Amino acid sequence: MWLTRLKRVLIGASFPLSFRQLLLLYFLSIILLLGGALTRTLVVVETLTEENREYPVKALEIVEDVRELQELTVALERNARQYLVLNDAGLRRELKTLWDKSRSVTAALGPIYPETLMPLTDAWQALAEKTLTPFLQAADARTMDQAAVFDGFRRLGELNQQINRQSKSYLTQRNQALIDDFEKQRRALIVLGVSAATVAGVLALVLGIWLAWSFEQLDVAIDQLGTQRSDLPITIGGPSDMRQLGQRIDWLRQRLSALEADKQLFLRHISHELKTPLANLREGIALLEDQVTGGLTGHQKEVIVILRENAIALQHQIEGLLQYNAVSFDARRLERRATDLRALLEEVVNRQRLQFQGRNIEVTVAGDALKASVDPAKMEVAAGNLLSNAIRFSPEGGHIRFTLSRGPGTVRMDCQDAGPGIDPGDQDKIFNPFYQGVRQPPGARKGSGIGLSIVKELVEAHGGTVTLLSGSGGSHFRIEIPDESI
Repeated sequence: MWLTRLKRVLIGASFPLSFRQLLLLYFLSIILLLGGALTRTLVVVETLTEENREYPVKALEIVEDVRELQELTVALERNARQYLVLNDAGLRRELKTLWDKSRSVTAALGPIYPETLMPLTDAWQALAEKTLTPFLQAADARTMDQAAVFDGFRRLGELNQQINRQSKSYLTQRNQALIDDFEKQRRALIVLGVSAATVAGVLALVLGIWLAWSFEQLDVAIDQLGTQRSDLPITIGGPSDMRQLGQRIDWLRQRLSALEADKQLFLRHISHELKTPLANLREGIALLEDQVTGGLTGHQKEVIVILRENAIALQHQIEGLLQYNAVSFDARRLERRATDLRALLEEVVNRQRLQFQGRNIEVTVAGDALKASVDPAKMEVAAGNLLSNAIRFSPEGGHIRFTLSRGPGTVRMDCQDAGPGIDPGDQDKIFNPFYQGVRQPPGARKGSGIGLSIVKELVEAHGGTVTLLSGSGGSHFRIEIPDESI
């Protein structure tokens, strides 16, 4: 249902662009889609690469700072213990140096993970300052509260452990965040790629279907011209160039219709202009032959016979021309229906029974009762012309045989007679209009030469073929039409 609606919309719609412009627009859209997807991919890859390049350096710095803070804490405690024992001013100066260095390390660590590390580093600095202040104020080691000092360094060690754990947790979370971001970007790129490919495929499908439907319209229009359905206007929708092509084809339809009308008018005039004087000529020949105007010598009678025969031949030629033209025009208007071909042949044989019985010719119909979708009236004309041709060339007491059979995808109708056959030099021309073969039946009046041409015209109108098969004696014609049996 939706496909039919889409077809109606695409075919019925009028677009200002031509197919060339639409194709260019389509390819530009594809380039933009794929180019956008590629650009997005490059940006994501560059971002992930930069993040993965910075992360190891940052992680190494954090690990180094934590390790250095731990070493500084140990060094501070060691120097403090030594100072408590030795009371040496040099150890106090070294404590100050270590304290300044430790403050710079904690100041660098805190902002990395402010939610968790900064409170710990601030607490470490506050506790270290409280523990080291007595040393830094040049107090006498003997007056200092050693228990408080040792408890301060113990607590600093615990803070170091917490800082170490939190830094590891931060690095783990950061690593997982990078992995999650990579996976998210990977899924986004997959969706982007699939979406771009889907949109491109849909555009290609719509354009392809549109092209197919447009050419289907064109095929219907050409078929309409071939069948001479000049009463139906030709309209092709879609892009501007297809609409213009439809207008040109419709103009051609009108021209062909006018030419066909002129031809029919010309043939009617020819029929009238030739038949009337020809009838008068035959009437005059009959009066002379009946010696109404006086007696005739033997030579004059021979001349009269020649005139009469040529007048009859000319009349047959004129009638054949009109008949062939009528059949050629009418052959394109088929009214197909399920038809019993055997019954059709038997009817054709029965209609011409008087022609072949007078010459003691036997006509038989063989084969199965095949049914096919054909125009029965036109197939009767084709079969009747084959039978008339066979009767004309068959000798007294001869035999004519019709055979029905099925071929590969076709229904066959064979007609064989026992006449003289077709001369090899005539076989390529035997279906040409008004062509007379070399081998003519003795004593028979010369025919018009259109019988086999009419057969060919009617059979080809059904999408079939008629061929002359070679054989030993007689003529063998085979009609093959597409097998649309019921």
